[in-house]
Amino acid sequence: KPLQANVPAHLRELRPDLKIAFFHHTYFPSADVFNVLPWRRDIVGSLLQCDYIGFHIPRQVENFVDVARGVAPLKVLETRACAPRYLTYGCAVGLDEVTTAIEVHGRRIGLGAHPVGLDVDRVRQVLEDPKTAGRIAALRKEFADTRVILSVERLDYTKGTLEKLVAFEKLLETHPELHGTISLINVCVPAAKEMTIYRTLQNQIEQAVGRINGRFSRVGWTPLQFFFRAIPFEELVAYYAVADVMWITPLRDGLNLVAKEFVAVQGLTNGSGVLVLSEFAGAAAELHGAVLTNPHDPHDLVEKCVYALEMSPDEAEARLRGLFDVVQHNDVHRWGQDFLDSVEESCAAGSATPSETPHPALAQAG
Repeated sequence: KPLQANVPAHLRELRPDLKIAFFHHTYFPSADVFNVLPWRRDIVGSLLQCDYIGFHIPRQVENFVDVARGVAPLKVLETRACAPRYLTYGCAVGLDEVTTAIEVHGRRIGLGAHPVGLDVDRVRQVLEDPKTAGRIAALRKEFADTRVILSVERLDYTKGTLEKLVAFEKLLETHPELHGTISLINVCVPAAKEMTIYRTLQNQIEQAVGRINGRFSRVGWTPLQFFFRAIPFEELVAYYAVADVMWITPLRDGLNLVAKEFVAVQGLTNGSGVLVLSEFAGAAAELHGAVLTNPHDPHDLVEKCVYALEMSPDEAEARLRGLFDVVQHNDVHRWGQDFLDSVEESCAAGSATPSETPHPALAQAG
């Protein structure tokens, strides 16, 4: 059983006086998926001992509410409109309104959407390092004659790496005019050696990489550079800086901070790179300005990538400005403070005379 999810129940039993808050970092699935778990009642029952529960986006909040309904009698006390911060339509994870408070067995529990923010200052510090300027210059020289499409993810069935490679192969088949003019750089961080379940996926990915380069490479041009290893963040920033298109296509993702890292680097370097983002990533609900794509549809993956490559400079710059505003404003510091403020407000609303208790006990899953 997930130990983190059982912490609230143990804390409540040991210290009934505590304010208990829980932030769920991974994607919280819909009820028809979550309810398959044999220990779902234990997990949800424990979480319902919290005073406040946070998720990345409204859709995940509503998924939790649906799951909780299957465990205990539940009354919705408050809802809030999702706009303007979150997309309400044209996105697989969009919603019009979100539940912000429920009552279960006479207890008020606050709920909220809190997409994790980025440490923009860390990105700025890396960019100010002279070594970074050297790395960027070297990459610009290496790819002087090609446009760079960049993908960064870890090895996982949910990340859509194989689906993306198949789409890239289709793109090269259907757009011969792009041969020699684009390069896909794909960084895929491998799983721990003990995770043998990923070996089949890894083999399929390696076969796809070999097949694509075998079919389309020519003297002086290799369409796909695949790095099956972790790249230090300091080096990754240089790749973000030179990318013309960031192609992030998870089949499902709680948020996706890589998208925000790309936006931050491009914004801080006055770039105009285009973010093509899966509409099934949590960040899709928050990052207005991204070109959304359906990773389950190979045709759409190709179409949106080509659209990004052919986008006018004015549109690309306008989209990037909007994205950077969001990432810079809702950074990691604001995320932390907003979460703690929401916990305090929720606890105060649930008590006629708010007690003076210490900062919330935080438990993070993921």
